[in-house]
Amino acid sequence: MTALFVALGLMAGTWLALRGGFAVAGERGLRIVGFDANAVGLSALAVMVAVYYYGLDYGLALVLAVVLHEYGHVVAYRVCGHDDARFRLIPILGGVAISSKVPASQERAFFIALMGPAICLAPMGLAFALSDLLFVRSAAVSDYLYAFGMVLGSFNFFNLLPFWPLDGGRIVQILCQTYLPWATRQVSIAMTLIGAALALYSQSYIILFFILMSWGGLVRSEQLLEIQRPMTWGQGLIALAAYGFTAAAFLSGGALLLQGLL
Repeated sequence: MTALFVALGLMAGTWLALRGGFAVAGERGLRIVGFDANAVGLSALAVMVAVYYYGLDYGLALVLAVVLHEYGHVVAYRVCGHDDARFRLIPILGGVAISSKVPASQERAFFIALMGPAICLAPMGLAFALSDLLFVRSAAVSDYLYAFGMVLGSFNFFNLLPFWPLDGGRIVQILCQTYLPWATRQVSIAMTLIGAALALYSQSYIILFFILMSWGGLVRSEQLLEIQRPMTWGQGLIALAAYGFTAAAFLSGGALLLQGLL
């Protein structure tokens, strides 16, 4: 029962941190601006690919984890004044959040990058807590909730690894710009090369392709950092602590699944 109260507390904290971003200013609920057949087709294909590779239970859990993760980015964008933010699912690669505007400061860029994974902390805790409470009444539901919690943990921990173009790579790049601006280029290149080497070592050629295709984005990100308002050292320390705590929490939640994948 303690775990349930902790999870509910995390949900309340997440709501407070993202208040104002769950709907476009001046409107209620979701806004449908049109039907994009290509986007719907890509999303449907992404769901089918996930189910094909991981099975029905884990495939649907992964799709839900990706949707929740990308929604976290969108809500964070809106908190920072980006009313045009949206996301779509992409087969194999997961999803992507989009905004036509650039965050005005590195602090906002960090917030947007972190909140994709961070919004999943409370649902992960809630899934584990409910899994324990429902084990006696419904083992099947309990097992699925536990699997969903592990998927949330492992997926978001992976996204927080310090490799470009993952969220962790973007975060490390911002922190490096705060404390070691002269080394940002070298760190950015190192993150890309290490990520590519690990993809080759694990024979994850899709991830390798994704990393190579994002090289142009790495160059643009460095240019954006130079025009964005920098974080102070104090803000950087808070950001580093938030990053470390979030990554550690997801590692704890997804440890069993991550061990099985290694």
